[in-house]
Amino acid sequence: MDPKNSVILRAQIARRIPAPPDAPAELSSVETHIFRVKASEVPPGIPDDANPREPNLNRQVYRRVRASLAGEEGEGAFHLKHGGIVLVAEKVERLRDQPDRYRLWFNPAVKQGITNGNHSYQYVEIKVHTGVPPEVVPDLAEGLNTSMQVREESLADLRNQFEWLKRSLGRRGESHVSWHEGDEGEYDVREVIALLMALDPTRYRLEDPVGIENTYARLSSVFRSYLADPARVERFGPIALQALELYEYIRYSATKLWQGRFRRTVIADTKKNSLFAFPFLPPENETPRASDARLTKAAAIPCFAAFRALVEVPDEGEVTWRYDFQSIKSMWDEYGAEVMREVHDAVTKQYNGNTHYAGRSVMLYRATTKTLELADLRRRVASDG
Repeated sequence: MDPKNSVILRAQIARRIPAPPDAPAELSSVETHIFRVKASEVPPGIPDDANPREPNLNRQVYRRVRASLAGEEGEGAFHLKHGGIVLVAEKVERLRDQPDRYRLWFNPAVKQGITNGNHSYQYVEIKVHTGVPPEVVPDLAEGLNTSMQVREESLADLRNQFEWLKRSLGRRGESHVSWHEGDEGEYDVREVIALLMALDPTRYRLEDPVGIENTYARLSSVFRSYLADPARVERFGPIALQALELYEYIRYSATKLWQGRFRRTVIADTKKNSLFAFPFLPPENETPRASDARLTKAAAIPCFAAFRALVEVPDEGEVTWRYDFQSIKSMWDEYGAEVMREVHDAVTKQYNGNTHYAGRSVMLYRATTKTLELADLRRRVASDG
């Protein structure tokens, strides 16, 4: 084993606890090691792959932790007030030449390391479980993070339920999607999944898309639908990267497509001193796309969802576009103004300028879809003639 995948602890006190005699067969090999370690001697390099979220040390509770560690709140009592650090490791071995030191080995191929928040790593009683089956680690981490509820997407990421989407989005997904709490990215993973679900004509029928408004208004509800049947959404993996490109293309080109009039209405976001980024749009002359205006989400999602009329969902296998992707984008170039007019009229005439209400309107999704359907029909009739 590679020493790079290990750390060495110097323990004041160490105990080893074997699995109970009546433990289930799959947990019978689990051992627990408890170490009392000086906070100043906790080594760097302990992995946190088993931790469902990134630490946020700015919370008041962690400022109090620092104060306690520094002796400002009861000198010498930190180890009694601190819940300790819980790790999952491949194995623990005692160093023969240094009996107060223990080497913790980690397997980089599975999710091991700190499981309970990683908020106080540098400050301690350390508990190490070895022999834990990989599929049990997410449940262990969930149980150790009950003081602050872990969000569903964080646990789903820990359970590798986004691996298909990470493969589909590649490096841009790594940089621009937030896969769990504390992760940075322009897109919440729930938003990405909701956009893919909005393209499913078998989930949201073209003529009566009841529930499709939730892809804009209720991400948590839509995400729970994904968790109930992830295989149904995984079929959209082959078009996921193009779907995000289309969504950004709609938002980016909208104000130019209708000659900039959206800048004076409520269906465009604008910036004065900075630009909006579009990380999933291909660069133009090697320059990343950016703009001081873009279509709002409430307006863009009903436009984007209309393209489910151009998505083919077979009984089995992967989802495809009806045409090649450049033709799909050209449909927006040619008919996008008609689709946006439906949104603009709904916002200004039906919802008194409230774009948010429009984004939650099933009638608007039905109208944008019908407009694009008719445009596609005209296009096909013209090509046949």
